[in-house]
Amino acid sequence: MPKSNERDRYLAIIEAMGEGVLLISRKHRITLSNRSACSMLSWVSPLKGKHIEEVFSSSILPATIDTVFRTGRKEELKITSYLSSSGADAVIKGKGREKIYKFSITLLDDKYAVVTITDETMMERMSVVRQDFVSNVSHELKTPLTAITGFAETLMDENLSAEETKSFARIIHKNSTQMQRIISDLLLLTSLDREEIAPAMENTTDTKILSEVRAYTQFRAEAKSIAVSYSPEGFSLICSESLIVQALINLVVNAISYSPQGSSVSISSRKKGDRAEFKVSDRGFGISEDDLPRIFERFYRVDKARSRESGGTGLGLSIVRHIAIIHKGTIKAESRLGEGSEFTLSIPLR
Repeated sequence: MPKSNERDRYLAIIEAMGEGVLLISRKHRITLSNRSACSMLSWVSPLKGKHIEEVFSSSILPATIDTVFRTGRKEELKITSYLSSSGADAVIKGKGREKIYKFSITLLDDKYAVVTITDETMMERMSVVRQDFVSNVSHELKTPLTAITGFAETLMDENLSAEETKSFARIIHKNSTQMQRIISDLLLLTSLDREEIAPAMENTTDTKILSEVRAYTQFRAEAKSIAVSYSPEGFSLICSESLIVQALINLVVNAISYSPQGSSVSISSRKKGDRAEFKVSDRGFGISEDDLPRIFERFYRVDKARSRESGGTGLGLSIVRHIAIIHKGTIKAESRLGEGSEFTLSIPLR
């Protein structure tokens, strides 16, 4: 094979790679880059011919490249980036949209170094989510378990009146029930996470779904004197009825929990094109702009005190999100502090 053809073949392979690839000279000039590198670094025009300092505001990368040329050893580093910012500035400005890149720098010869770029944003975020999840599960189970252990020990060691015994038993029952709710929600989330298990889809109607939701949530609404209105449009759809009912129950219970006594909540459904839309609206306390992007995370609570007081597990909205994903649908939240919230669950009709 002629050398020119072989070179073109190597360049085509580099261009097709998912990793970003840069060839950097001793003077920090980019002499080769592939499409992935341009995309990762949010650079529209060609990178070839530019200095690395023009592309990255961080001084860490140029310094590391100099180290590789000086020592000949491979170096790796991670840089957080958002638009033209890097490091701590990117984290502040990006607010969850920042990217985390891993750079591997290897000496090619005495003139050039090869830089490969890997997007590790999702991996880093999943690691943080996993750590937070374990921490949150431990905390959520520890609170009721401490109460159960403490009051059980008191019942065993103290001479108590019949009324005190009943009072402590009620506290133990309340906390053990809370633990059961957390475990049940965790098991449901685990089953929803297992993508190989597809829920049974069936013919149903929005009227039937909202009727089921009303039956399961009416007592909660009455306990807080909250008026709940149900407005089905009257159409057929194919879905996992039990899961959609569960998702809407979670949304309604959430609306009731975060609404003041005597207020109102509305649940409506409508057919919009080839999709079914279910809306749950309240006139409650609302959600801040900072909290809104995180409310579908597991165990994330906007108001921890009120959520625990109402018996919430912190998993309800995460379950709703998973049910939406299983149905190839979406869940959207809109809210303003002091004005209430509206959640829209949208799924295909079939």
